[in-house]
Amino acid sequence: MAPSTNSLLLSVSERFALIGNHFIDALDNEFVLIGLTFAIFFLAKMVQRRTGWVLFNPILITIGAMIAFLKLTGIQYDTYHKAGSQIEFWLKPAIVALGVPLYQQLKVIRKQLIPILLSQTVGCVVGIVSAVVTAQLLGASKPVVISLAPKSVTTPIAMEVCRTLGGIPSSRRPLW
Repeated sequence: MAPSTNSLLLSVSERFALIGNHFIDALDNEFVLIGLTFAIFFLAKMVQRRTGWVLFNPILITIGAMIAFLKLTGIQYDTYHKAGSQIEFWLKPAIVALGVPLYQQLKVIRKQLIPILLSQTVGCVVGIVSAVVTAQLLGASKPVVISLAPKSVTTPIAMEVCRTLGGIPSSRRPLW
C-alpha cells in the first residue's frame, strides 16, 4: 500500500525539524558562539570602514546581532556567557601587555601629564554624573543608580565600589 500524501509531508517536515534541531545544537557550542561573535564584529568593522558612518559602531552592531541570534535560536544567555569567559580569560593578559607601550612612551606621557590627568578626571566625573542623572530621570531604583556610578573604572574595581556603596556588584560584570 502506497503512503498517503499527508504522511509524506509530515515525514518531510519531521526531517526538517530534526535537521533544524541538530543545527541549533551545533550552534550551542561555545567555540561556535565565540567565532560568530568575532565574525560579526569584523564584518561590522569592515562595513564601518567602507561607509565611514559612525552609526555603524562594530560593538553595538555585534551586541544587537548576537541578541537577535540568541533570541531566534533559543540559545540561553548563560550558555553564551560561559563561552564569553574564554574571551575574558585571554583579555586579562592583553590588558597587562598594554603596559609595555605605555612604558615605552613614558617621556611623552610625563610631558603631557597635566592634560592627561585633567582630561581623565573630567571624563570620569562627566561619565559618573551622566549615568547617575540619566538613571534617576528614568526612575531607576537606588541600588541600580549606585551600580551605574562606577561605570568608568575597570570591572574588579567597579564591583568593589558597588559592594561598598550598597549597589549590585553582579551588574558590573562584563556582558561577555
